[in-house]
Amino acid sequence: MKKRDAKTAALFLFPAFACLFLFNFLPILRNIILSFTSWNMVVGDPKFIGLDNYTELFTSRDFWNSVAVTVKYTVMFVPVTIILGFLLAVLLVKKSAVNIIYRTIFFSPYVTSMVAMSAVFLFIYHPQYGTMNTILKSLNLPTFQWLNTRETALPSLVAMNCWKTVGFCAVVYLGALLNVSDELKEAAEIDGANRLQRLWWVEAPLVSPTTFMLVITVTIEAFKVFTQIDVMTGGGPDSSTTNMLTLMFQQAFEQFRVGYGGAIAVVMLLTVLVINGIQMAFEKYVNYDM
Repeated sequence: MKKRDAKTAALFLFPAFACLFLFNFLPILRNIILSFTSWNMVVGDPKFIGLDNYTELFTSRDFWNSVAVTVKYTVMFVPVTIILGFLLAVLLVKKSAVNIIYRTIFFSPYVTSMVAMSAVFLFIYHPQYGTMNTILKSLNLPTFQWLNTRETALPSLVAMNCWKTVGFCAVVYLGALLNVSDELKEAAEIDGANRLQRLWWVEAPLVSPTTFMLVITVTIEAFKVFTQIDVMTGGGPDSSTTNMLTLMFQQAFEQFRVGYGGAIAVVMLLTVLVINGIQMAFEKYVNYDM
């Protein structure tokens, strides 16, 4: 009976594992192989060149600039998005018809096409008639070339992606906050804790597993940023918004250096794995007792 159950389970799991292998592991393996070759994707077959792509990569100024941009973006994007998501969830945790509407409004950007959002924010950030500069002009404040200067281009992209992702974080936090025991909140209130103290000492520690999960998820999201950069800045001005993924696309599909682009992709994969490994090392500090 057990053998038959195991065979049945294997039969049902096989399509999922087959798809995972064909559409995830196989492309990764293919990319790793291509990273050791020179190929323009048009003429001839890939030519094995050993570690030449990696040697050029780690001595390239453009590559290290893309690493710096990726790190800056992640450092700005991850904490701001998670903190705002948590605070928004705290404001919307009470069950009411109005809060349900607000939850839908704040979550809707997350399921909106990034291309469409990028087009909207191109208008918002437009230096002449954009919404941001119009507001600043009405307040007699100086205006900015939001996407056209090195100082403001990357923060502007971060702000847009925060606006898109914060609703997702809020919805996830809402699920966690709704599971926090009312008895614990009442006990803290009886002990004289105010709302801020209950939030910091009771609710925040109890939702730490959610925070841990969101840190990993949002960090990966930061490394996947491409569409808004491609649509809004193209990696400029002066490569100030060219992250690792954008550089990989430019090298592999615009300059037809597939092997070099593959080497960038391999480095990105290893970087994400290392970051996730470090994050998992801190899992022992996560409170799973709700």
